[in-house]
Amino acid sequence: MFNKYFAAAVLSLAASASFATPTGIYAGVNAGVTHVTDLDGNKSSFGAFAGYGINANFAIEAGYRQHGDWDLYGSDVTVKQTDISVLGSLPLNAGLDLYGRLGYNHAKVEAEYAGYRGSESVDNTLYGIGLAYNFSQNLSGRVELQKPSSDTTNTSVSLVWKF
Repeated sequence: MFNKYFAAAVLSLAASASFATPTGIYAGVNAGVTHVTDLDGNKSSFGAFAGYGINANFAIEAGYRQHGDWDLYGSDVTVKQTDISVLGSLPLNAGLDLYGRLGYNHAKVEAEYAGYRGSESVDNTLYGIGLAYNFSQNLSGRVELQKPSSDTTNTSVSLVWKF
């Protein structure tokens, strides 16, 4: 399944032209779709992140993402993620980059049923792959497939602003 998403992302942006991992401080927002095995359907996700580009090929990034709200046997289940990761970028042409992500992920699962609330935290390795494109000197876009845990897949688009 991962290969299908990756191939779709590559093909959709193959004709695009320009991005390198931003050097210096940057921040962004993302929106996407999350699928969790054993939960009903795909849910909308959104988040924000900030990072520091060490050079054109490496960056350190921290982020937060709300993965969605599911109904599990009458309980409302919400999944939230905070993460820190390293991004490595490989230029495909003068402006299009392929990048990979490897990092630490802290997920908080909250459930509510009939007025009772509970939560559980899970720590995992985070990895992902994506394509990035530069719209201007300061504004870039990304398409990414991310695995915050073995049973969770998130596909997202992001806007990145370099300061």
